[in-house]
Amino acid sequence: MVEMATIAEVGRTLKNIALGASPWVPGQSRHGVGGFTADELTAALAGEVPGARIESVDVRAGDAMTTDHAHLALTWNEAGRTAGLPTALFTKGTPAGASTRILNSAFGLCQNEVRFYNELYPAVADVTLTPYGARLRSGGRFAIALATLEPHEATFFELGQTVPLAHAGSVVDALATLHSAYWDSPRFGGDLNWLTPYSRQPGWPIGQRVMPLVNRTWLQRRDDVPPAIKQLTTGYLKNQRVFDAELESLPSTFCHGDTHAANTFARADGTAGLFDWQQVHKAPGMRDVTYFIGWSLEPDVRAASERDLIARYLDGLRTHGVTGVPSLDEAFALHRWLMMIAWNAAWAPLAMYGGDDHTLCTRLLSRFIAALDDLDTAGAVRAVLDRHA
Repeated sequence: MVEMATIAEVGRTLKNIALGASPWVPGQSRHGVGGFTADELTAALAGEVPGARIESVDVRAGDAMTTDHAHLALTWNEAGRTAGLPTALFTKGTPAGASTRILNSAFGLCQNEVRFYNELYPAVADVTLTPYGARLRSGGRFAIALATLEPHEATFFELGQTVPLAHAGSVVDALATLHSAYWDSPRFGGDLNWLTPYSRQPGWPIGQRVMPLVNRTWLQRRDDVPPAIKQLTTGYLKNQRVFDAELESLPSTFCHGDTHAANTFARADGTAGLFDWQQVHKAPGMRDVTYFIGWSLEPDVRAASERDLIARYLDGLRTHGVTGVPSLDEAFALHRWLMMIAWNAAWAPLAMYGGDDHTLCTRLLSRFIAALDDLDTAGAVRAVLDRHA
């Protein structure tokens, strides 16, 4: 049964790769950074302001990562200006490049984010940006329009950046809010059954086969990665199904899935938010916490603060009414081997997309190598394997 499901998923993935590679699919003009019309945005932004109307939408292109980004400058009529309606939005949409379009289509990244804003956002509105439209098309085509925050309202971070400890505390508060809303939810067996564990995410059967190849051709050849870490990584990937089973045996919630610093922001009032919901899935909440800590703190700060941050997260869950919250020792034991997931999520993208940025590469590799060593993640990994022997 498992093998049949894997074969079916590989078939779907290959179909999605073909759709992503196609230079055109029906209706794609509405699924990009310029896909929202003035009438659509007027309805979304000015529903309670009689007579307000957007007269023009100017698309100001931004960067292109796994999706294309742009800012929308909105020109309102007098009624809209008088009401002080927003004059700018942030938008994400279909990647222009075939390779990133294939990535979005094969792994369901844009589908995840659109469904988050359309189906999960209302329960966790306090921890993210306000959406004003989100729609999806096949082949990695999509469009999302979001509220913007000005520099005086929020601070955003760059990939690999070290965050202040105060922000780290606010992020674990936000994660406690997010996770408690869907902790062990019965909806995972109903309307949210599309939120699967990572091992059953779209495209993952192929991803599991690509990772060992990238490990052999990139990580194992690096002089700045100690032999013990190379051996640990190879062993973990070889036993991936064991660790998937271990993770999926634990109480689960809705996880963001990619909680590095650049997907968080610090509001002026000190609270934190998250965005970029492309890798949402069902998992133990500690996965998000460990991932954030591993990516976002320098070794000395992490070592001195990680137990306190985890304790703060657990207290946050209890405050939000979650029952059966693990003890600090139980959560920290989980944290030790979950650092492998964060590590794999760092070196593999560096190998495929960021290996030429030597500063970022050196910073992240050294940060994670220290974490794996300090936490004796190798010992924690062995303990998991022993339980499943």
